Amino acid sequence: MIRNSNIQGLSIPHCGKALKATLFADNTTIYLAATDDFAELQHVLDTWCTAAKAHFNLKKTEIIPVGTPEYCTNVENTYRITGQWGNYPENVHMAADGEPVRILGAWLGNGVNESEIWAPKIEKILTVTNHWKNVTTTLNGKRHVVQMMVGGMSQFLTDVQRMPKSVMTRLNKLTRKYVWNNKHSPPVQFDCLLLPIEKGGLGMLDLESRNEAIDVMWLKTYLQMGPDRPLWTFIADDLFANQTKQERWWRLS
Repeated sequence: MIRNSNIQGLSIPHCGKALKATLFADNTTIYLAATDDFAELQHVLDTWCTAAKAHFNLKKTEIIPVGTPEYCTNVENTYRITGQWGNYPENVHMAADGEPVRILGAWLGNGVNESEIWAPKIEKILTVTNHWKNVTTTLNGKRHVVQMMVGGMSQFLTDVQRMPKSVMTRLNKLTRKYVWNNKHSPPVQFDCLLLPIEKGGLGMLDLESRNEAIDVMWLKTYLQMGPDRPLWTFIADDLFANQTKQERWWRLS
């Protein structure tokens, strides 16, 4: 209903489609243009709720301004002071600059600090590995623990958010401390443990290689051409084009 409504949504260059909504299970993300009237969206939602005998929880509604920094600041300040912006629902959560909003496991927003997003995840991994320090395990057993806990607990967020180098450095340090029981002078360099078994290593999780593999899969999707090319790739095209124009202007000036 939303996609077939009069809502304009976000225009995607060279795509021929407008991004109006993404839905997964009970999570719905709506994309509105500056000229869109929230009352139009509310009418669609009310019609759907009447038919489905359900309702949207406005208390859980969160708004992320999208556009130029000046526009986003104007929306944020006006809403914070007056509690209103156009026909948008009153007194719902408006994300401030630098404040992340969780959408399907990813944290999105304007001016978000990626390292801060990782802080709770690192704390969870640290807690789990500290528990495993109380269990007597071989190096091979610790390899499995690192794969399951450090690797498994960080993979999804790396996939949807990317992992900053500072976070990777901290996780590697955490892993070394766990593997060598906090020894200041480990008997073998940690890099040697990352090598395959046939080369004298243990095949320990290599976070840098794992993260690069995730990036390669995103690149593979980005380079995919054809009618099934995802919408985000067209947005990336436009971002890359604008960045190239800015760099060219900077060199010429």
